[in-house]
Formats: sequence, C-alpha cells, structure tokens
Amino acid sequence: MVIIVTSRTSLKRIIISNSKFEGLRLAMLEDDQLFEVYLEEADEESIAGSIYLGRVENVVPNLQAAFVNIGEGKNAFLRERDLYAPKPRNGSALKVEMLKPKQKIMIQVKKDAMGLKGPQVTSYISIAGRYLVFMPQISNIGVSRKIEDVKERKRLYSIAKSISHGQGVIIRTAAEGTEKAELEKEMDVLRKRWEEIQKKFRHARKPQVLYEDPGVLEYILRERLDNTVDEIVTDDRKTYNMVQKIVSSFKPNHKPIIRLIQGDAFRKLGVEKQIMASLSRVVRLPSGGILYFDPTEALLVIDVNTGSNTSGIDSEDLILKTNIESAKEIPRQLRLRNESGIIIVDFIDMANESERQLVIHVLEEELKKDKVHTSIIEFSELGLLEMTRKRTSPPLREFYKVKCPMCEGDGAILSPLHRVRNLIHEIEDLKNEDGMIGTVEIKAHESLKNYIDEKVVQSLSKDMKMEFNLSFDHPIPYEYELRYKAKNARKKKKH
Repeated sequence: MVIIVTSRTSLKRIIISNSKFEGLRLAMLEDDQLFEVYLEEADEESIAGSIYLGRVENVVPNLQAAFVNIGEGKNAFLRERDLYAPKPRNGSALKVEMLKPKQKIMIQVKKDAMGLKGPQVTSYISIAGRYLVFMPQISNIGVSRKIEDVKERKRLYSIAKSISHGQGVIIRTAAEGTEKAELEKEMDVLRKRWEEIQKKFRHARKPQVLYEDPGVLEYILRERLDNTVDEIVTDDRKTYNMVQKIVSSFKPNHKPIIRLIQGDAFRKLGVEKQIMASLSRVVRLPSGGILYFDPTEALLVIDVNTGSNTSGIDSEDLILKTNIESAKEIPRQLRLRNESGIIIVDFIDMANESERQLVIHVLEEELKKDKVHTSIIEFSELGLLEMTRKRTSPPLREFYKVKCPMCEGDGAILSPLHRVRNLIHEIEDLKNEDGMIGTVEIKAHESLKNYIDEKVVQSLSKDMKMEFNLSFDHPIPYEYELRYKAKNARKKKKH
C-alpha cells in the first residue's frame, strides 16, 4: 500500500546574503530545505528578457531564420515563428524574406547565448510587471493556469479585457485577489515603459540595449514573493532597507517578516552546506533509494535505483514507492541545480501503465511549484521518461565547479596500474640518452606504492647502468615525477 501526499503546510523563507567578495546571493527554503538558488554573477551573464535595437546581418531562407547583430558579440538567431510582421507577406514568401540586410529591428532575448550559439531572440515584445505581462503588438488575453479558482479566473479575465484596449495582457499568478485599481495602475506603468522603449528605438541608430530587466533582487522578489512566503532574512543593512521598499511597493496581501541578522546568512542558516550537497552526483532518498545525476553536453540523465531500500515490503510496492519518492525529489533537484534542456529519467521498471501514470501525476504536481516551464513527454518504448525544461540561466554547477585537470572532464583518470606502466616505459626511454645520465630520482605518490615493483626498478637500474632513487612523497594522488642528472648538466622531467 503506497500513500501519496502532494501538498502540505510549510514554512517558506527567502534568504539573502550580500557581501563585497561574493556579491548578492538569494536562496529559497521550504521547511529549511533548499529548493532554489540565485546568484548575482549568474544574472550578470544573462541578457534574457532584455530588449535591443538590432541590425539584420543576413537572412537565411533555408533555415527560415535571420541573424541579427545586437552589439553583444555573437549574432542573435531570429526564427521565422518568432518574427512579428505587421504587414502581410506576399504570396508564399516567408516572413524572414521581408527583412533586408542592415535593416534595424526591435527584438527581445528569449534565451542566452550557449556555447557556439548566439542568443535566441523574438520580435514579439513582452514587458513583465508583478501582476501583468503586457504584449503591445498582439491582442491575446490570458490568465495564469496556476490560478485554479473558476470565479477568480473569470473576474481577472474580465478586468484584463477592460484594461487591455485591444492589446495583449496575461494575468500573472501574483494577481490572484488583487483589485482592479491596482491592476489598472500597473498597466499604465507598463504602457509608459513601452512608449519610452519605442522612443529610444526611433532615435537610436546603432545596435544597443533599449530596456533591461531590473536587478536580480527586484526580479526575484517580483517573481517569487507571494502569499506563501513567511519570512525574508538578510545579513546586509542596505539590502534590508531595499527589501522593505520593494515589498511595500508590491503591496502584497500577506506581508512577510523581514529580518536582519549578523554574519553570513548562507553559512549561518545552512544554505551553503546544502548547495555543496546539491553538486553531488548522488542523491539519497528517505527510504534508502538513490538518484544518480549525470549531465552531458546534449542532455541530463537521471537514474533511479532502489539502493538499500529493502524494507521487507512486496517488490512491486517497493519499486512504486521508490519511483514516487523520486518523482517528488527530481523536480526539487532540477530547480536547485537549475538544470535545463532534455532530461531523461530512467525510473525502475513498473509492472503496468497505471503505475507509470501515477508517477507522472506526482511529477506534474511537484512541477507546478516551478516557475520555469517543464514539459513531460510520456514514457518511451524503452521505459524512459522524457522531459524538457526551459533554459533561463546556466546550471548551478557551472559557478561552483571547474573541469578536473587530472581527468579533463571525463570523471575518471588512468588506473594506477597503467600509470606505473607508463612510468616504466619512460624510464626505459632514458636508454636513448647515450649513457649521459648518471642518477635518476623517481618521486611517486604513495597511492602507487602497491603497484611499483621495486625489484623491477633495481633490475632496470642494473641493466641501464644508472643509479635510481625511489621515494613515495609526491603530493598529487596517482602522479609521479622523474628528475635525472646528467654527467655535465641537470635536466628535469615532470608529470
């Protein structure tokens, strides 16, 4: 018998640490469990949401796209479907074929540049406020799906229609319960912002930014502060004052407690420790199951394993229980690690379709807590669950980890046995020095001690007529170093 709990009352807190050395860092906790992290250094690299004056560099009909210079290094990629065209196209011509090289165009960044790819952009402009998203070029009206109350949805839709004046408006989740006057006021602010952007566009000539989203602090509070947040804690007086000002300007129905503490908030409240744990490949589940996270260039693979979960229950129930625990934990890990793109989950094989649908249902419920859109694409014929999560910024691991200089990113290094074989081969190569070498010093790490046969070394010393001095005091695990002295000069060779 498996019992599923998909919702419960919890204490939610936003932790903000601000220092000269590490900059601004924000974390969101639920019952002291970390589920989202935001770093100022990550936000500084991101231009997503910014609006630019761009210049068309070239149009590629075969790709149904155009490349646009926005003055930020790599040219941006504008797809046919992301091109707003107020004028009808001629016959069967593509919309992108209406663009001309050197033509100026207003675009907004959808996705940041990644690897060799430039940023992905759209010419459908949207300007986000706390309660509304204003889309001046179209007339669509929508209400956030996360507002589930039918009466409230109808009320908000009616308000959106009355204040839209024929332009596009999306009512955000934070607008639930907000009065019409407040929504009208924000709509006026967004319209004025759009007018200022248009004015800049008309007068500007070179590629440049026309509008940037606010700083990371205001952005996160705008996006994440809702009636479920109970407390905001910070360790910086200036940030404390700023948070009070921002929260007051939002006029939330429920105001959280804002608290100033001494010392590094991330360390004091255990956030740093949880971040370090989140970088691990292995995640252990409460009942003994294990999740393995393996990111690659193309996708993220998550493997589910029963691990030490041998609680004596029926094997089918054990499998379902482990899979359901995994379905609850995986969305939290994706938010915390900020992983995106293609995600493949290898759940433990389940006996029937109803169990698979139950796992998907639990996943969907947990994913509702995530502001970043994730699509579930059912189980494949091989029993793998395919998902995609929208990329908003680089994953957390990119800011805490670098490529290992020993394994060069492979996740493994040459075995000690093969390392010692290489050492022997390099010693043998000294024969080519025509008897010029007198003494050879071999420094190896103690981890190689059980693999180096000292009799073989002594035999080589005798055959090559060289003096070998072997020690195990090299500081780097599985590494060694050769130093050899010639009769008339000193040479070094390092590994």
